[in-house]
Amino acid sequence: MSGPLRPNVAPHCKPVCGASTMTIDRSEGTKKPVVSIITPVYNRADYLAETIESVLAQTFHNWELLIIDDGSDNDDSRRISEIYCKRDARIRYYYESHGGISAARNHGISRARGKYLALLDSDDRYLPQGLEILVHALQSAAEPVKLVYANFIKYFQAEDRFQPTRVQPPKPRPGLYLQFMVPGGNPVAPSASLAERSVIQDIGGFDSSFDGLEDRELWSRLVRKYEIAHVAQQVAIYRKHSNQITDPKNRAAKRLLNDKQAYTFFSALPLESWFPQAKEPKSQAKALDQLALALLKRSNPPVDTALYLLRLAQLKSPTRQRKIFLADLEAKIPGILREQFCCEERFNIPNV
Repeated sequence: MSGPLRPNVAPHCKPVCGASTMTIDRSEGTKKPVVSIITPVYNRADYLAETIESVLAQTFHNWELLIIDDGSDNDDSRRISEIYCKRDARIRYYYESHGGISAARNHGISRARGKYLALLDSDDRYLPQGLEILVHALQSAAEPVKLVYANFIKYFQAEDRFQPTRVQPPKPRPGLYLQFMVPGGNPVAPSASLAERSVIQDIGGFDSSFDGLEDRELWSRLVRKYEIAHVAQQVAIYRKHSNQITDPKNRAAKRLLNDKQAYTFFSALPLESWFPQAKEPKSQAKALDQLALALLKRSNPPVDTALYLLRLAQLKSPTRQRKIFLADLEAKIPGILREQFCCEERFNIPNV
């Protein structure tokens, strides 16, 4: 392929002047949508019009777009949103106090009316057939499948470069659980996914204590109860830029989030789900040892979660060797964090 990929998407739209201070909800009188698209926005006026235009360009038309303004200040997010609300009754805008992306998405979910939920971030875009592909895939999937996710295109903004991305199909359990814990291994991009709204509500929506990696945490809970499926087509454009938690400059913050999510994830699953063949305490302890060591080898390692797993192993089957290893690891971790992240901040985990 010569030159950068240039997807067929709507061009950037410049905001129109003339703002209102009124929140607009034009849901009355419109038919019930099949898909509710939730778009949280926080000081993202520079990308928002592009995102909305990509929704208006969809070949699938039975949708509603809920723009949840997470307390934007000093930018044009409200003004742009209200202009589009007046243009199309399927678009609704709500302003909330700043609570983070998880809280904003939950506000949108609580107002959604569609059978299906789509999560389109305010710096991403759909390809024209994106929703049509996702809706068809979910409607035609086997009964246990409650979420579908597809391939997408990465747009590296600093380089003005597009790169097609093929994500991995879901693994069988229990490997499916671990798939959401591996850095870079999370296959489900929010803007390239579609889920049944009742399922997202059943598992409690987004954990508002996460303001980063919140989607990965949600998927890790969803796959404990429901099946998911991969669609081998591109449906969206995911923008990579310097303000994201995934940007290298935010590596220390991401490591803390990794640790928090890992602990939330592992502490909630019974050992029988992870190690169905490990029946005795000694074999369970060995499996926990191996899992902890695997976590420590990762980039952005969840060190405190690894310590938690090792302590749990020691509780199940105490050994002198593990006790020595634990003490040595605990002594070395502050230095490792200083060297790798220039920060010693830790995620505090309760004692086993």
